Amino acid sequence: MIELVNHDPLRLSLAAGAGVLWLFMSAAILWPKGRKGSAETVDALILSASQTGQAEELARHTQKTLAAGGLTTRYVSIGAVDAADLQNAKLILCVASTTGVGDAPDDGRVFEKALMATTPHLSAQSFAVLALGDRSYEDFCAFGHRIDDWLKACGATAKKPVLEVDDLDATALKTWENYLAEWGGSHVEESNPFAPWTLNARARLNPDSPAAGLFRIDFTVPEGASWQAGDLAEILTPDGHRRDYSIATLPEEGRLSLFVREVIKDDGSRGVGSGLLTHALNPADTVPMRLKSHKGFHAPAGQGPVLLIAAGSGLAGLRPHLIALAAQGRPCWLVYGERHPVNDGALSRDMQAWQTQGRLKRLDLAFSRPDDGVKRYVQDVLDHRAEAVRDYLGAEGAVMVCGGLDMGRAVEATLRRIMGETWLDAALTGGHYRRDLY
Repeated sequence: MIELVNHDPLRLSLAAGAGVLWLFMSAAILWPKGRKGSAETVDALILSASQTGQAEELARHTQKTLAAGGLTTRYVSIGAVDAADLQNAKLILCVASTTGVGDAPDDGRVFEKALMATTPHLSAQSFAVLALGDRSYEDFCAFGHRIDDWLKACGATAKKPVLEVDDLDATALKTWENYLAEWGGSHVEESNPFAPWTLNARARLNPDSPAAGLFRIDFTVPEGASWQAGDLAEILTPDGHRRDYSIATLPEEGRLSLFVREVIKDDGSRGVGSGLLTHALNPADTVPMRLKSHKGFHAPAGQGPVLLIAAGSGLAGLRPHLIALAAQGRPCWLVYGERHPVNDGALSRDMQAWQTQGRLKRLDLAFSRPDDGVKRYVQDVLDHRAEAVRDYLGAEGAVMVCGGLDMGRAVEATLRRIMGETWLDAALTGGHYRRDLY
């Protein structure tokens, strides 16, 4: 069944209360279970709070650097740490990203709600925070600063002020490397270096659209390269900037494809990364690129149905999942939004073909610039189909969202109304609500 939502009137379904048994089960999933911390004292405990994997990568590099200098180290995702872990470390180093509007990443939510609501005694510990963010967003590095404030409130001593990193600024990261050397670390080689990838083909998917161009960028896959659904390709621009892109294909398709939206700045210039990929590179040219595991956006565990939601170029992050999930026999319902059904409809038509082939259980399309002028967004689809969403997800379903930050926030607010706080928080904690937002 396909629904073109821009032709439907908007109807809001009243949220029905979940059963008592289901609520207790969800609460049990959400509530962190007690865990004994490591009894072994280490010189340095390294934590990461990561949304896309960048903070985790820097944290693991931090651990390797200190271990190479002879220190005893331990790495823990911030979502798995407890007070005993902190108290059994002499030095606590936290690499923390900030997402949304000053929010903790998904793996930091439980930490902030549970552990940061207490004040464990940490007067014997020292610490430092490497805070990742982007100054173009509100509350730059806010979560990193909240961790810094909390550790101070627990009595820990700051070895350095919070080190803010704007858009992976190389100068700030070099400062962190200098800190690690000061604390006893030794240089280690990059474990996942950039390598030249060759541009094979490029095509504009919306040539008749007055909106910014949406391009498919195809690269030749070097021998031995491998990735899985949800992973990222990171390019290095000539001026040293790093840019992550969702990979839109699987290795067995014989190419690595990206869906890239052209970015035009206020002064008329193109974005650094998108400009390179959509215009500056020519076929047979190479660009420094590396593949990055994005564990936070790998497929949710289980065999339950999956609701996948994307807009525009965000379909890149979901397309490989649709292939892999269908191969596993898991039901997939895709909600996809674009501007115009014809001028911007190439990927929508691809998905309609997939549904015809039986690869999608259900497809709903929403267009924000249709000819009839009735704007509809993916969150409107969810509101309009609220009862069907509840029935489809039930207690075993999962949600995956890929696309712009504003879209992601609107989707989350809508799902909270439809499914309730308990279901959504349990899904976040249990890895059944996964997001790749930018």
